[in-house]
Amino acid sequence: MNDWKPYPYQELVQKHLLEGRSVVLQAPTGAGKTRAALMPFLHARRHLPPDQFPRKCIYSVPMRVLANQFHEEHQKIVRSYGWQHDLNVTIQTGARPEDLKMEGDLIFTTIDQTLSNFLNIPYALSLSQGNLNAGAILSSYLVFDELHLYDPEAALSTTLHLLKKMKGVIPFLVMTATLSAVRVRALAKELDAEPLVLTSEEASAIPSQQKTRRIRRVDAMISAQDVWKHHKHRSVAICNTVERAQTLYGEIKQLADPAVDVRLLHSRFLRTDRDASEAWLQREFGKDKAQHTVKSAILIATQVVEVGLDISSEALHTELAPAASVIQRAGRCARYQDEEGDVFVYRLPINEEGEPKYAPYHTGGEKEICERTWDALPDGSDTVCDFERELKIVDQAHGKADELLMAKLSAQHYHTTEHIAHTIATQDRGAARELIRDVDSRAVIVHPEPASIENPWDYEGFGIFLGSLIGAYPSLEAMADKLGVEWVMMTAKPLPEDEESQRARTVWWWRPIKDKDDLAGAILVAVNPALACYSAEVGFQLGTQSDPGWQSPPREKEKASRPYTSYRRETLVEHTARMMRIYRYPFFDRASEKKRLPLAEELACAARRLEEKQHWPRGTLDRLIRLAIVAHDLGKTDTRWQRWAHNWQVEVSRLRRLDLIIPDDYIAAHTDYNEQDETEKTLNQKIGRQKPHHAAEGTGAVVNWLFAQSGNDQPLAQAVVTALIRHHSAGARGNHDKFQAHPAAAAIFPQMLAEADLDTTGPQKIAWTLPRGEELINRQVRWERDAELITYLLIVRALRLADQRSQMWD
Repeated sequence: MNDWKPYPYQELVQKHLLEGRSVVLQAPTGAGKTRAALMPFLHARRHLPPDQFPRKCIYSVPMRVLANQFHEEHQKIVRSYGWQHDLNVTIQTGARPEDLKMEGDLIFTTIDQTLSNFLNIPYALSLSQGNLNAGAILSSYLVFDELHLYDPEAALSTTLHLLKKMKGVIPFLVMTATLSAVRVRALAKELDAEPLVLTSEEASAIPSQQKTRRIRRVDAMISAQDVWKHHKHRSVAICNTVERAQTLYGEIKQLADPAVDVRLLHSRFLRTDRDASEAWLQREFGKDKAQHTVKSAILIATQVVEVGLDISSEALHTELAPAASVIQRAGRCARYQDEEGDVFVYRLPINEEGEPKYAPYHTGGEKEICERTWDALPDGSDTVCDFERELKIVDQAHGKADELLMAKLSAQHYHTTEHIAHTIATQDRGAARELIRDVDSRAVIVHPEPASIENPWDYEGFGIFLGSLIGAYPSLEAMADKLGVEWVMMTAKPLPEDEESQRARTVWWWRPIKDKDDLAGAILVAVNPALACYSAEVGFQLGTQSDPGWQSPPREKEKASRPYTSYRRETLVEHTARMMRIYRYPFFDRASEKKRLPLAEELACAARRLEEKQHWPRGTLDRLIRLAIVAHDLGKTDTRWQRWAHNWQVEVSRLRRLDLIIPDDYIAAHTDYNEQDETEKTLNQKIGRQKPHHAAEGTGAVVNWLFAQSGNDQPLAQAVVTALIRHHSAGARGNHDKFQAHPAAAAIFPQMLAEADLDTTGPQKIAWTLPRGEELINRQVRWERDAELITYLLIVRALRLADQRSQMWD
């Protein structure tokens, strides 16, 4: 361990969290909030058992482009903290979907990804897998950074609901640099968390806060001439839209001396180009001036540099934005100790109606906040803005709106609760607009033949606001007519998945987008290459012609994925034993070549705290999960399902010219199947869909037994019942077909119980014969009941991951 010493407030954050109290932290930019967030997690990983503090941390930020910066910051923190153990650090964003199932130990992600997973409408998974990741959210140490940048009437409201729901179950840390002390304390009271607000004296004692930064407004629009006039060695200019940033970049390139290195950074670059620009930015604008390779540099950017980037400049120019954003941007000027710099805030461009172009700040009361921000900003050149002065600006601009917002959120509490419960139950993706982000974006790729794409997520895309796509559509349509192009944009949706196919690739159905209104329902969009262009210097541009042969490149993967493991035949007893090993012990994922936490360890802290909160016996959640593992595939003991499995083995034996036929008393859980073999794929297409369903059928057989095993505790039993019904499809309702168990089923059930360390001697109230019915619909969780919902989501995560990983276990 080196001689680094944490600041007092960082130690206090750790103390509160490790003692079981969540925290709302307010500290200035550059004061080490990221380090404060990770310290307790790293300490707990090294010193505490898994039931005392979560083994997983999910770090949510408002913008996906922060992922790289936080990944680098994490590496520095781990080294300085002296923590030497391996840590599986991942990134999960729309641009870098590298942890679809939230399996990492430390996950950097966006608030959109976090909330969509919680709501069972994950952006990165199909709806059939919609309940897979919510349990990860509900069992992890949660960090929510830059809370003031969350959509106030969508993401903020849902985040507060999530944290109140999980109060006392998982620890969380909410961080902000630009909320007033009054708002922080009100938020902490709402969440029953510890408010931690740095005083002016505490802030000034931090070396990075000992600098001189002046902020002033400029009664004009930002221009290349103004940026060049104030430039010395390092300047940053920030526009509110990508298009204006691209235009300003071109103008400054023409105006600036050739010796000045001018770069552009926004969200519409390919990963390799963005990484190169960010590396350049960190080097040329970073704290270590010995690393600088050019004497003079200018960065033109959008909001992507607003938070998270550890860079500094002598002059920062920005278009008007809400005060919280302006102060965040100002944090990239005179950031380090003893530096001096100036921040210039400019008026917004005017539209055809003579109104300021507020986008993307045009929802809720953001327009009014922008105007109050302008009034609050100093108009003189000698006004030094320290931490206290910055908070006064924020309070003047946001204070009234914050009070109205908090009152509105309080008044809408019951409506929000019902809306969230309904969204989780029905998986209504349309709810994302109200619960996550109103001004949402679409994943956009460029490809000449979208229908030929096997998986669109395998291509690098760009996140573009829906409003920008809708605004561009008429001109793109006119451009297509002029060029004789047959289509402008296309969109795709996944076809419904077979209940039994956990590992089969998703099939995508493509269709043309007919008009701009059709864009609203699109999750991803493919643009005709004739209507767009890309360059490493300017990025992606719609409506500009360049190389007609350019298309989105395949997404680079850290390591080449291996082919899917073939299914291997196994009995239900063998399958139960394999799932129990997956549940209890670490799992090595050969596809990613990463070691995964034992599922029992991942859920241990949340399970213990939930049990204490509900006054359930210790180990209740663990036992429920083991019950679910035993019962989840009992529907496969049905005579029709076994007949299908035995017939399959006969056919695959013929194809492989091997004796894979199984005896009559072999109760199969899985059959031999090689998805990579075309003949077997053809066979699966021919007879695979004849395979009977089993999830609800097996649940109907064991439902009374489960209630008895749960001590007739309705919430606990209903949580397990719901997990069983939905362990293949998150939207399954519970209708079941008739069920007639194989004669050998009753004999193997005690063996399955034994594999899960469950009592095999008591009465087993299993309905080995069951008529068709719908009674299970009313025996599932009540979605508005927190204890039932949380228990179900924890169980179903463990069950589904153990089930999916079991066929990858050697």
